Amino acid sequence: MTSRRIAIVGAGQSGLLLGLGLRANGYDVTIVADKRAEEVRSGPLLSSQLVFGPAIALERQLGVHFWPGDVAAVTEISFTAAVAPGAPEPAIAWSAGLAAPAQGVDQRLKVAAWMTEYTRRGGEIRYQKATLDDIEGFAREFDLVVVAAGRGPQFERLFPRDDALSPYRQAQRFVAALQMRVPDDDPIPASLRFSQSPAGEVGIIPALTVEGRALGMGLFAVPGGPMDVWDGVSDTEQHFELVRKLLRDQFPWRAEIIERAEPLSSLRGRITPTVRHPVGTLPSGAKVLALGDTAVTNDPLAGQGANLAAYAARSYASVILEQGDRAFDEGFMRASFARFWTVGRYATRFSNDLLAPPAAHMPALFQTAQVVPEVARRFVGVFENPATYTEWATDGTAAMRYLEEARARARG
Repeated sequence: MTSRRIAIVGAGQSGLLLGLGLRANGYDVTIVADKRAEEVRSGPLLSSQLVFGPAIALERQLGVHFWPGDVAAVTEISFTAAVAPGAPEPAIAWSAGLAAPAQGVDQRLKVAAWMTEYTRRGGEIRYQKATLDDIEGFAREFDLVVVAAGRGPQFERLFPRDDALSPYRQAQRFVAALQMRVPDDDPIPASLRFSQSPAGEVGIIPALTVEGRALGMGLFAVPGGPMDVWDGVSDTEQHFELVRKLLRDQFPWRAEIIERAEPLSSLRGRITPTVRHPVGTLPSGAKVLALGDTAVTNDPLAGQGANLAAYAARSYASVILEQGDRAFDEGFMRASFARFWTVGRYATRFSNDLLAPPAAHMPALFQTAQVVPEVARRFVGVFENPATYTEWATDGTAAMRYLEEARARARG
């Protein structure tokens, strides 16, 4: 048991996983949460998330993967794309399996269960909405303060935007998440069904929600386009009816999926992708460290949010353990973020690139994926391991060379 005392402000994916990991290694950890477990579980939808194999492996390692592997499982990604709105069939269609099953468990279930388990293991939770003054107090009380309080304006001055790493000044999509109940006799494929059009994207997954078995959907509207028609939508029923219309108009081959569905819960908004300076300086001069969405906020289009949060928790924990009895000073904090960023930068680049108009080589990549399974598998693998998003996909010359080599291998 170490005498080091650590405060984590925020009880989301990254904060709870970091707290659980540090507790397992004997640290005295206090988590600051603004809601109790049951309030989270019974509260509004937090996100529509799909967690891939590496993040699930961390949950298992920490002993907090409480949902059987076949629950809301995703074993493949199915990709379709339309070149024009309303086309009855996609112009591009392919699928590829994941290296390990992913899973779509409602974050309300996870957070509530992990808060309960954390306290069962002896961790302390303080229930309050932390202000800057509160964080000053924590900095005096604890050896290290980690702020994992999510995105939003509350700590923008403490952790200012890093312009060099943040290419977007405005949200690039209107994001609309929806959970739907489907009849028991409606099969739900173990697939992330991802579709793209000039107006935006839609992703559909199996989900385990607080209401039980369901479909989860994320719809992403390009600003000013024909899918960006959400003004005036204020409840889940309106949300559901608009989604039905948009699927018929933009992705008619996907529309049948929800014809027998009933809406359960929804979430809407705009997210500006932002990387922040990870070390905050309080008015007293004390330093605090940002984690998760507080440090890096990505648009959810690429499905990296919960997965990057899990990786960040594991990465920060490793640096904390290596620090031993040395001070948790600014150098330590910058080293913590730097280690995380070795992978985080790829996830962020992948997320930002999906938001941008496709690079000149991307149509060739997606077309080749239809006929060369190796290419489809490699692109799908980026969702699981974003560190594989390198020159073969990001550089036009390298990509075209790779596609030519992959086609040659496929021909034998």
